[in-house]
Amino acid sequence: MVFVPGPDRHGCLPLDDVVLQEYRHSATPGVWQGETGTAVASSDTVINRAQAGGQQERGARLATAAGTAIRWSAWLVGLFVVVLLAVGAWLLLGSAEPPARVYSPSEQAQLDAEGRYRGLAADARAAAAADPALAERLSAIASDLEEQAAAVSLPRSPSRAPAGADAPTDPPPPASAAAAPAPSPTAAPADPVSLLAMLRDSSLRSLSDAVDAEPGPARVLASAGANQWRQAVLLGGVLGVGTELPAAEALTAEDLDPEQGASADPARSGTPASVPATSEGAASEGAASEGAASGDGASGDGASGPTTAGPATPEECAGTPLGPDADRQALLGATRAEEQARYGYEVAAALLPDPAPALALSATHRAAADTAAERLAALCEPAAPAPAGHAVGPAFRADPAAALRDLEQDHTEFYAGLVATVSTAERAWAVTSLNAAVQRSTEAGAPLAPLPGLQAEAAGTTGDPTPDAPGAPGAPSAPGGTPAPGGPTDG
Repeated sequence: MVFVPGPDRHGCLPLDDVVLQEYRHSATPGVWQGETGTAVASSDTVINRAQAGGQQERGARLATAAGTAIRWSAWLVGLFVVVLLAVGAWLLLGSAEPPARVYSPSEQAQLDAEGRYRGLAADARAAAAADPALAERLSAIASDLEEQAAAVSLPRSPSRAPAGADAPTDPPPPASAAAAPAPSPTAAPADPVSLLAMLRDSSLRSLSDAVDAEPGPARVLASAGANQWRQAVLLGGVLGVGTELPAAEALTAEDLDPEQGASADPARSGTPASVPATSEGAASEGAASEGAASGDGASGDGASGPTTAGPATPEECAGTPLGPDADRQALLGATRAEEQARYGYEVAAALLPDPAPALALSATHRAAADTAAERLAALCEPAAPAPAGHAVGPAFRADPAAALRDLEQDHTEFYAGLVATVSTAERAWAVTSLNAAVQRSTEAGAPLAPLPGLQAEAAGTTGDPTPDAPGAPGAPSAPGGTPAPGGPTDG
C-alpha cells in the first residue's frame, strides 16, 4: 500500500515524484490505478539513472580538467627543457677555448727559433742604442735577425680573429716558444759581449735544429744559423774577443748533436753547452793557411763532418746502390763541384800575387770532395775519377779573385738546395757544408745576406752560373733542380 499525502489547505495534492509518476501511469492507456506499485518501481529506476548520469557528467568534467592540466604541465616541462638546453649550448660555445694545437718537432723548432731571433734582435737594438760606436754593426745584426724570424715563422691561418683584425693568427704558441719580451726602459741592455755569446749559441742551435726539421724549414734554419755564425765572427772581430766557435770546415755532424755536441741545448741536457777549443775569428783564415803550408789541408772530417760509416764492402753492396737516389745524386754533384773548385783555386794560385790563400782553399775543397766521395762509397755508388784537368774561361783568367768569389757564392746556393733534397741521413753533411760555404763566400768578399743561399729565390732568379763564370757550361744538376756550383769545366 502506498501512502499518498492528503491535500493541503487549498485542497491540492503535493506534486512530488511519486504522485507525478502515478499520474503519468494513470494517464497512460492500459494502466489502472491499482497498478501504482509498478509506477513506484519505475520512479526508483528513473532516480537511479538520473543520479548515475550526474555522476558520469561530473566524472567527465573532472577527466577533461585533469587531461588539460596534464597537457599544460607536459608543455611547460618541454619548454623548460628546450630553454635549458639552448642556454647551456650558448654558454658552452661562447666560453669554451679552442683545443690547444699540438706542434710537431719541426714546428716546435720553428717556434723556438722565431722567439729566439726576435729576442736577440731586441737585445741587439737595445745594445746599439746604448753604444753608438757599435750601432751600425749591432743594427745590421738586428735587421738580419728580424728577417730570419719572419722567414722561419709558422704560416698564419684564420682563427676566430675579431672583426677588423689586420692579420688573423693561429692559437698562441706554447710558453716555451713565446718570443722573448722586449727589454723594459729601466732594464740594462745586453752588453755586446753577452750578445756575442747568445748569437753564437743561437747559430749552433739553428744548425742543429736544421738536421731534423722538415725540408723547407730546414733550409731556413741552416741558412739563418750560417748568417748568425758569420755575424758572431764579425762582432768578435770588432770587439777583439774570440767567438769560441770552431773553424767552419772543422764543424762535424757530431757537433750538431743536440744532446752532446757543440750545439747542445743547456735547457734540454741540463748541462752547459760544450764549447770547442778551436776559436774562429780573424784567426780562421790563418788556420787555413797553416793547413796549406802543411801540405794536407783540412782533414777528411772537415767541411761536412766525418762519414759515420766507412765505405761498404763489395759483399754489402753486391752491385745494388743503397739509400735514396736523391742522396747519391747530391753526393755525386758535390764531389764533382768540389773537385772543380779545387782545380780552380790551383789555377788562381798561379795567377795571383800571393798564392798561399788560394792553395789553402784548394786543399779545403779537395778535403770536401774526399768526404763526399767517402759518403758516396758508403751508399755503394762509386764516384767518377777526377779528370786530369778542367777548362778555364777567359773571365777566370782576367779576374781570378772575382771568379773565385762567384764560385763560392754558387757553392752557397748549391748546398742550400741540398739541405732540402737529401734525406735526414745526409742532412748533417749538407748543413755543415752550407755553413762552410757561407763562411768562405763572405771571406772572399761576397755580401752577407740575412739568409745566405736563399737570396736568389727571394729575388726570383735561379742562381745559375753566368756563361762567363768558370765551369758554367759543364755544371752538373743536383736533385730538385738545384744547379751545381760553377767551377772550371772538365777538359
